This record gives sequence, C-alpha cells and structure tokens, in this order.
Amino acid sequence: MAQKKPLSERIREAGGLYQYVNSRLIRYAGPPTVGPYAPVDGPPCSRCGHVKREHVEVDGVLHCPESQPA
Repeated sequence: MAQKKPLSERIREAGGLYQYVNSRLIRYAGPPTVGPYAPVDGPPCSRCGHVKREHVEVDGVLHCPESQPA
C-alpha cells in the first residue's frame, strides 16, 4: 500500500494552506455558484416593477413612474 505524503508537504505542493483547503472543499461542496442574483440598478419596486431610481419623490413619498403607452 502506498504511503501518504506528510500534510505539510501536501500543503506546500498545493500552493499554500488556502489553496489546499479550497481544493478539498470544492471536492465536497462543488464549484461556487456565480451569477447575477442582485439587480445592478438596485431592487425593483414591489408595486410596478420599475427600478426605484426611476420613481419620483414628492413630500418624502415615492411615486411610481407613469406607465408608458405600448
């Protein structure tokens, strides 16, 4: 039976402790999920779906933009 290398040698070969732990973690958890989960322009309005920066503030109250005719 082949004998394992010492832990310190395996860590050194991996490129450091971070790389060693990261490679082991990916084996069990899988690759990280990446994607556009948060809108770039900010959260949409819950009433009209437009970005909140498109709204008009009057006396401290946000008003939805007028819907454009199709």
